[in-house]
Amino acid sequence: MKKRISTFFALILGISLLFSLTASANPAIVSYGGSYSNALSAGQGYAYILPNAKTTGTSVKVTTNAANTLQLHYYWSYNNTTLDLGTAIVNKNIYFGGSAYYNPGTLITVVERVPGSTAAYPNVAYSISFN
Repeated sequence: MKKRISTFFALILGISLLFSLTASANPAIVSYGGSYSNALSAGQGYAYILPNAKTTGTSVKVTTNAANTLQLHYYWSYNNTTLDLGTAIVNKNIYFGGSAYYNPGTLITVVERVPGSTAAYPNVAYSISFN
C-alpha cells in the first residue's frame, strides 16, 4: 500500500512538473506496445506518462513526416524524485530513442515543437509508441 501511495504521489508530482514546464501539454497515461497519434502546432506540447517503465530499457519510436520539427523531453520519476533526462530532437522521419534506468519508476515523455520550425511547418502530425 505504501508503494502505491508513493507511486501515485510521484505521478502527480511529475504531472504537476510537466504542466509548469509546458503550459499546453495534455497528459496521457500510456502502456507498452500502444501507438498514439497526435498533431502539434506552434506552442503546443503533449505529455506521455509510462508507469512502471522497464529498467532494462524502454524504446520510444516516433514517426513523423517532417524531421527536425519535434523534440522529446524525458523525465524519470521514482521514489518521490523527478529527474530531468534532457531533450532529443526527432531528426529523422522514423526516430528511435529511449534508455534503460537503474530504478523502477515512471517515464514521462513530453513531445514539443522545435522553436523556429513553425514557419515552414505550422502543424506537424506524428505517432509515438513505447516498447
